[in-house]
Amino acid sequence: MNKKITRRKFIKDAVTKGTALALASKTLGSLAIADATETSEFHEAMFYRQLDSVMIECTLEPRGCIVNNWERGYCGAKENRDGKYYSLVHSRLSAVYVEQIESDHFYHVRPGNQFFGLGTAGCNLGCKFCETWHLSQVRPEETEIQNLTPEYAIKLAKAKGCKIIDFTYNDPVICYEYVIETAKLAKQNDLLTICHTAGYINEEPLRLLLKYIDAVNVDLKAFSKDYYSKVCSVEFEHVLDTLKFIKQEKVMLEITNLIVTGHNDDREDISSMVSWILENLGDEIPLHFSRFFPNYQYKDLLATPEETLEMAYDIARSSGIKYVYVDNIPGHIYQSTYCPTCKTKLIDRNGTDAKILDMDKEGVCVLCHAKIPGIWS
Repeated sequence: MNKKITRRKFIKDAVTKGTALALASKTLGSLAIADATETSEFHEAMFYRQLDSVMIECTLEPRGCIVNNWERGYCGAKENRDGKYYSLVHSRLSAVYVEQIESDHFYHVRPGNQFFGLGTAGCNLGCKFCETWHLSQVRPEETEIQNLTPEYAIKLAKAKGCKIIDFTYNDPVICYEYVIETAKLAKQNDLLTICHTAGYINEEPLRLLLKYIDAVNVDLKAFSKDYYSKVCSVEFEHVLDTLKFIKQEKVMLEITNLIVTGHNDDREDISSMVSWILENLGDEIPLHFSRFFPNYQYKDLLATPEETLEMAYDIARSSGIKYVYVDNIPGHIYQSTYCPTCKTKLIDRNGTDAKILDMDKEGVCVLCHAKIPGIWS
């Protein structure tokens, strides 16, 4: 089955049919995930410290949960069992799918290719607008779980002809240990590894993660401490630290800003965000302004008006960011990639369809020879 599907369609179908895995088993055909090797639910977490004989502190992300015996952290996906902290989602997937890379807001990574997407239950944010709330805002036992070891995930990806592994749908920080093991195997099998994250992670685990990840898309939810605190239940500054560290490590980075109607669509806040990106990350980071659709706790809001997204686009482009996109509006002119030097259209996009035009396989404009940042071949 090679039918292309948008991220919104995937989410809608997953909810309608009860689970993303119901779709996955059809998509993966003869290598159905039901054939995957059985795995234990016990897998010790990599980043935590013992406070006493039974109490632990999670050191994976800035929230730093203090977890008593037989309790879980905020994410709901790790549990303290007699002083050891265990992941409950290692090799226990809630979403497995083959999609076009453009559906996950990667525009400068192998346009037109498909990725093998992996996700679990749980999240370390509590975003009220979450597009994948049916996965991220529940505990593992509240979703259908299917065992899928790192080895079998790689086997399935290759069987489907996918050369890209994408850790997405919920935040890959939640299944960190699984991501590390799977990404290591992917590199050994010459597969590209990417992930889509909110970037709420401490520096040490982030440094290790980036050794095995080729490209990252970070959701910059807004440029407001108040918004992050009230709408996402986390602290804003840590996400900025993550963005700067990814840039420092020279890993391919794209940024997505989901503009939520009446909440983070203020012109001054968008201008402040753009100014910060220019000052700290440079003018070549692809920036996506994505359309919000009513969801989760914000079901009564209106979808983002097209003119609001275009306003954000104009602010970013006029300020000097070279690669700015309007997402979740199929066929919009600002989905395509243009050469910042000669203005030639280099990649034509319509939804998740992408066609490379006047750019060679190394990402060079064939007309003016400007080099476009990205992973192209």
